[in-house]
Amino acid sequence: MVKEIHDIKHLEKAGMQVDEMIEKLSGTDGEVMKENYEKYEPNQEALSELEEKAKDYLFVVFCAEWCGDCKTTAAYFAKIVKLKPSINGVFFKGLKSAPKDPDVRWRVPPSPPEVNDFDLRKIPTIFILNSEGKLVGEMIENPQIKSTVEEELVYILDNIQG
Repeated sequence: MVKEIHDIKHLEKAGMQVDEMIEKLSGTDGEVMKENYEKYEPNQEALSELEEKAKDYLFVVFCAEWCGDCKTTAAYFAKIVKLKPSINGVFFKGLKSAPKDPDVRWRVPPSPPEVNDFDLRKIPTIFILNSEGKLVGEMIENPQIKSTVEEELVYILDNIQG
């Protein structure tokens, strides 16, 4: 069931930090994702702005190695978090859909049970939670307005913060 308020401490404990997520990437798809992570060079101005604006938020990322958009967007966000550790990001990977069950979007397991706490429609999705655990923003698949992940997240936070 989709939650209105999320338990930040639970998500931080259950999710992976960036180093663990990168370390656990496997297979050919995981190698592609790791390579994208290593090669990505964020826009430094947007990165600094994101670091400043992201102080009171948790970024919750759902992704899977097999997903084409995850190989870029989730990898790029991982690099952002690695470069700016004050940006609080947790990763849930290994998602699998349930194509034969029309009532279930994500098969748990192997997908982490936290997928059922969010209205997760597509991956990757970066959910933005405020300090109370309320969902205040999201980026689905790829940047829609701006050209980079960091610029898009700054744009989203600007709209949240007014």
